[in-house]
Amino acid sequence: MFILMDVASSNLAFLLFSVGEIIFVIIPMIVFKLQKKDLKYEFRHRIIPNEMLTRSKYLRFLDILIGISVGILFYFFGGYLTITIRKVIVETKGEEYYETASEGSVNTTPPPPESPNNTLIWFLIIIGVVIMFCFVALSEEFCFRGVLQKEFGHISPILGILLSSFFFMIYHVFPGVVPWVTFLTFWLYYLAFGILLALITYFQKGDLVISIIAHGTFNSILWVQLYLPYLQ
Repeated sequence: MFILMDVASSNLAFLLFSVGEIIFVIIPMIVFKLQKKDLKYEFRHRIIPNEMLTRSKYLRFLDILIGISVGILFYFFGGYLTITIRKVIVETKGEEYYETASEGSVNTTPPPPESPNNTLIWFLIIIGVVIMFCFVALSEEFCFRGVLQKEFGHISPILGILLSSFFFMIYHVFPGVVPWVTFLTFWLYYLAFGILLALITYFQKGDLVISIIAHGTFNSILWVQLYLPYLQ
């Protein structure tokens, strides 16, 4: 049994679902509150650790450029990984198996806008990009890298990287929300991105700026390419 989720039945539905990812910030903050921790400190410290606060504006600007560049590389890497996974699955399990797995994925592609015009398309592009950075990328990185990776990392940095990446993967292809055939086909895709983002965080000494920018850039490219064909 599985729950076939369609979070993109319309543009509004998908954007609201994306905004809803702020829950990945709210839940940890509730836990910190129950632990009687300073919420402002925890929020800031999980994104930018104390030892990175003295980073110069020049280096911060460089972080942003690196994040954008990494996000673009993620886009091409994601395409290559998708093609590779498809090739392996088709060769080992067959075309029908792969098609069934794809059909079981959570739908994140909104339908074409009705009566599209440039004003509407640009509005959707801009609001979508803002949401990808400020809600999706920020919230997921805060939770998976800023909280889980750092907490498990107190035991072992490798454990922090692996477990945070595992939970990142599970969130995106949760068995029961998607059929097992979908999970078994696409788990590697999300685990790979989880590990890459975790490694960035590790080598940045826990600083999330590059990972947030990279994550947001990657998602934004996928979003923008949906609507560019409708511009007149």
